[in-house]
Amino acid sequence: MPGKNFIPIGIIIMLVIALGFTSTAAFAYWQDVSSIGNVVIRFDGEDAELVVTEVSDTFSGMLVPEGRVYFEGEVDQVIFTYEVFIDKPLVQSMNLVVEAIDVKIGESDTYAHLVDIRIATGEDSFEYELFNSTITVEIVVRLLEPIDNDEAVERGLDLELVNVENAEEAFNAIQGEDISFVVSFSVTPRVVE
Repeated sequence: MPGKNFIPIGIIIMLVIALGFTSTAAFAYWQDVSSIGNVVIRFDGEDAELVVTEVSDTFSGMLVPEGRVYFEGEVDQVIFTYEVFIDKPLVQSMNLVVEAIDVKIGESDTYAHLVDIRIATGEDSFEYELFNSTITVEIVVRLLEPIDNDEAVERGLDLELVNVENAEEAFNAIQGEDISFVVSFSVTPRVVE
């Protein structure tokens, strides 16, 4: 997070894990496609390691917008669960920062705003107090239906639900495309106020 000082650099561990986790699975929009993504872990500390273990079931199926689940294998949300801890005892509380970044549908971020990622009860980032315990992090991924102004008026929907200029164009652009994102775990000093 901007403005936070990191622990004096002893070592920096930057891992991109592709096979050990399915944290950023690729979902399909009305098409059965699934692949493994990656997790980025950053820890600025001395001789310690941030351990992230996915404990949720592997996702296989099709992610569709809420209310559009019509066939077997379709779901309107996917939940990823992780257990996170530092492998050495801490003498003071730290902040574990979890963020969803680099969201794309296909190779583009044009309609990335249609991917709704919630970490715990928060938005696409969340901060936890970390102190010699295992933290369980839950990430819920949903897909928003593309709605333009004309469709909202025609269906009698609240105009605040409008999320694209042309719903048909957006649907055609994202239909069958993979949705991918990166989950970033980092540790920063806890500021006592």
